[in-house]
Amino acid sequence: MADLGKHFLKDVRTMQEEMDLLFDHFYRMKQFPILASRRLWRPPTDVLETENEVVITMEVAGMNQQDFSIALNENLLTISGSRKPHPGNDKAFYRNMEINSGEFERNLQLPESIDPEGVSATYRQGFLIIRIGKKVDKKSKPKEIKVE
Repeated sequence: MADLGKHFLKDVRTMQEEMDLLFDHFYRMKQFPILASRRLWRPPTDVLETENEVVITMEVAGMNQQDFSIALNENLLTISGSRKPHPGNDKAFYRNMEINSGEFERNLQLPESIDPEGVSATYRQGFLIIRIGKKVDKKSKPKEIKVE
């Protein structure tokens, strides 16, 4: 049953990402300039889980450390921030515009085994990297059980 829930959540996340891409297409169109300026964008984010930690890598070039807000509430990680638009030229126009700017927010559900005390964040070369340690699971030694 747990496997079914895992696959269902993965399918829902995939569907959400595909819908976001669809709406991105509409928001970028010139017919919706007001909507485009007010919407949140979603920086590409990887979540890697190892035996000892969870590593979140977010691609957000052109920002500074103070532009981010990171909060961990139980096993929900919220990363938000704001990227300033690239300075333009009043006498020029974009032929193609793919670099998002403005506010963003990502909510990531993490495994329950994370240790909220073991969190660190760094920002280098356009990548925000958050490392969250996992609780040490004291594994019991194999025990032989006799049938009586």
